[in-house]
Amino acid sequence: MLSPKLIVGSLAFLALAAAQESTTCPELPETGVTMGEPVPMHPEHIPAGCSDFEILVARGTSEPNYEAGGGKFGIVVGDPVVSNTTLRLPGARGYPYPASAEIVSGTIQGSLDVVNRLRSQAAACPNQTFALVGYSQGAGVMHAAAKDIPIRLYSRIKSLVMFGDGYHRLGDTVSRFPLGLNSKVMQVCASGDPV
Repeated sequence: MLSPKLIVGSLAFLALAAAQESTTCPELPETGVTMGEPVPMHPEHIPAGCSDFEILVARGTSEPNYEAGGGKFGIVVGDPVVSNTTLRLPGARGYPYPASAEIVSGTIQGSLDVVNRLRSQAAACPNQTFALVGYSQGAGVMHAAAKDIPIRLYSRIKSLVMFGDGYHRLGDTVSRFPLGLNSKVMQVCASGDPV
């Protein structure tokens, strides 16, 4: 079984490396956002069986999947995080999420998927641990999911790493995640990122 310190340390390193210049998130602009097409998820994308460590990745709104020239987990954050983590932790793997152009319904669908995945994997794989990674809309998915994750599973979640989290505001000193998960949250924003 992988050391929790190794897992958390690896994810923290990856989060910082991916952000390069991480600062406090800037205020969001009041302008609208253009949405793209939804990203389909195919059954063959869903990993079967158990692993030592699973990274549940929620991509940004309509990030292209690999069929459209993107990657399985999202080209901006998910693919680099999963790739680098699996290189450092050979027992690790990623779990994708179908990003939708519909923010509200996509967030609901995604959060249900994350919670169901955690419950089913925790029951089937008693030694498996998890990280939750969200980018942009995906960070919103993780916020929504965290509210419904059973407290008994908190110890199996080793880290929550959010990139461009729209729920995180300039000057926030309190995490918007449940109290039992707060110490495991890392917020990463690129300087000048309007997300």
